[in-house]
Amino acid sequence: MKFLGWNYRGLGNSAKIRELKQLLAVNNPDIIFLSETKLSATDFRRVQNNCRLQNGLAINSEGRSGGLALMWRDGMNVSIQNYSKYHIDSMVRLENNKTIRVTGFYGHANPNRRRSSWDILRRVGESVREEWVIGGDFNAILNDAEKEGGRRGVRAQMNEFKAVMDEMALVDIKPDSGWFTWVNNRDVGRLIKERLDRFLTSVAVVENFPFIATKVLRQTQSDHDAIILDLWGRKPKAFPKDKRLCFKFDVCWVGNKEAKNVTERAWNSEGTDYGDKMDRVRSALGPWQCKKFGKMKNEMRKLEKQIDVVIDFASKADSGKTLKETRRRLDFLYAKEESYWAQRSRSRWLREGDRNTRFFHAKATGRLKKNNIERLKDAEGNWVTNSKEICKVAKDCFVSLFRSNSQNANI
Repeated sequence: MKFLGWNYRGLGNSAKIRELKQLLAVNNPDIIFLSETKLSATDFRRVQNNCRLQNGLAINSEGRSGGLALMWRDGMNVSIQNYSKYHIDSMVRLENNKTIRVTGFYGHANPNRRRSSWDILRRVGESVREEWVIGGDFNAILNDAEKEGGRRGVRAQMNEFKAVMDEMALVDIKPDSGWFTWVNNRDVGRLIKERLDRFLTSVAVVENFPFIATKVLRQTQSDHDAIILDLWGRKPKAFPKDKRLCFKFDVCWVGNKEAKNVTERAWNSEGTDYGDKMDRVRSALGPWQCKKFGKMKNEMRKLEKQIDVVIDFASKADSGKTLKETRRRLDFLYAKEESYWAQRSRSRWLREGDRNTRFFHAKATGRLKKNNIERLKDAEGNWVTNSKEICKVAKDCFVSLFRSNSQNANI
């Protein structure tokens, strides 16, 4: 299960809706919690329709502030337990028929009134008997390491947040990538960064989901970055990479004369073994594709890393200006890349010009992420992560299946 949280500061803007769809397409979360939608529940239906997420609950905003929403994918078994203008609590039944509580939370922005938010969290906690995951914008920090710039955090407020966590035995899940989640986007010495958005879980979640992973998802349209938690999560570092698994046929090659010439030269070179020929074609097309289309992608990754550095490392005098300029350049490249992917995708979900390259990418490349098997559970119920062991588990499963079918057919 993937749980995404984001304080978007208003979803009435079409550009922001486009970025939300982009975020959903590339990360494929199962449950999405949005805070500060600044929309009524009725108006939020337009957002759901645009994102093709009909399942959910939206809480009305109060004028031009507030507003919450919890959405989930088709196929997810989710039931709302309780809600307020600061939270939406749900019960989720996982594929193994196990239940888990998932709560989207928004801490009051006014420090003097934040205690009421903590009281709501306490009341929800009193009803929880299952494993529990809480995610969202808490509008609070735990220690000085979670803030850079501006005045130091108020010790009493940090201690109050810690006390709530200790009282309910909640664990702060540190992100695997990224740290600060909010930036005030000011210039020259006035830049402030804070880790306001996070996931908290019960101890049982950490014990029962050893691969749990979270990360910060950098954005260009909001001062808050999104966060995502994956219960099944972290890919083992020792997991081997097979280059053949990364090679995919690109339909753009069919009508490209240069690609045709590269293919013919590789195929007609010495040797008659088909396996060797395929290897040569793959080895030739890969670098050619990378050279032709990879420069822009590399530049985008470079800009994304620059944003990470500006936000997560010590601020400099020009950090605010650098952040704005880097985000502007990245947004420009997103728009350029979109036209490339849009030509490859037959989806009509997005209109021409929508900046949702990641959606087009996901549609054009099919179910790439879901086809990547990182772990399998063997017949004894043990997880295996080694590629050879994964292949053996899969083979044994199908051998057993076919043997069973064969016996039934003989009967």
